[in-house]
Amino acid sequence: MREAEGLPVPAVARDPGLNPITVRTRLYRARRHLRATPETRRRGGFDTVFPFEGACCARMADRVVEVLKRSERR
Repeated sequence: MREAEGLPVPAVARDPGLNPITVRTRLYRARRHLRATPETRRRGGFDTVFPFEGACCARMADRVVEVLKRSERR
């Protein structure tokens, strides 16, 4: 509610009956977790972040380009 709707912490805390300090703590932990996940994945290199086969990706890209070319001809 805080991030998606921009509500102030007291309003977010009021709906579920939480202490505003609890809401701040949970927001902090959630942000920290969201930051840590990409950092961990980046350490493994490109293949860790984008775990797909280059040949498969190239075939898919070729198909997309072919469909776009056909739609331009019409």
